[in-house]
Amino acid sequence: MSIEHSPPSTYILRELHDVTVPGSVSWVPQTIGWKIVLAVLIVIAGYVCYRWLQRWWHNRYRAEAIAALNPLSVEYPQFEDALFSVLKIVLVYLDPANAKLFSTPFLQKLDGLSKGRCSFNDELSHKWVESLVNPAIVLDDGEREVLRQRALLWVKTHQGKPIKSASVSLRFAKQSSAGKGQGDNHHV
Repeated sequence: MSIEHSPPSTYILRELHDVTVPGSVSWVPQTIGWKIVLAVLIVIAGYVCYRWLQRWWHNRYRAEAIAALNPLSVEYPQFEDALFSVLKIVLVYLDPANAKLFSTPFLQKLDGLSKGRCSFNDELSHKWVESLVNPAIVLDDGEREVLRQRALLWVKTHQGKPIKSASVSLRFAKQSSAGKGQGDNHHV
């Protein structure tokens, strides 16, 4: 049973017209000023993302070093060697010329990059470096913990930028120019 409805036939409603629905409003701004503001905001957001990614990329070695130092226990038998290895790897990453550093030059390089935030120029640091080559020198757990905390602080706050690729290309250029000079002498 279906009932069909018919429009009202009374004289009052006969003159009524349907309400027209307005068109949808566009979300795209219609003036050029808003488009320029949007373009500037997109450029700024892109630049901020680029700088964040660049900073993350250049500091990823810090996160790896911190991840290696955090689980390092003071009861670990080769604690001194492990701590030295992590700091040495960081220094070599920053500049391959640091690979030859040991003892006082190593500690001075750490101090030079720390800009006064933490110091490796004390009796404990020298004792630590000596313990690497002299098994008779043993650090107690308190000294090991102080060194571990110092190393963590240094890794987090040192002011070094990786120059690995520049340093390698610079060395290659020096070797090439040195080789050319020697070759000239042999042919004369």
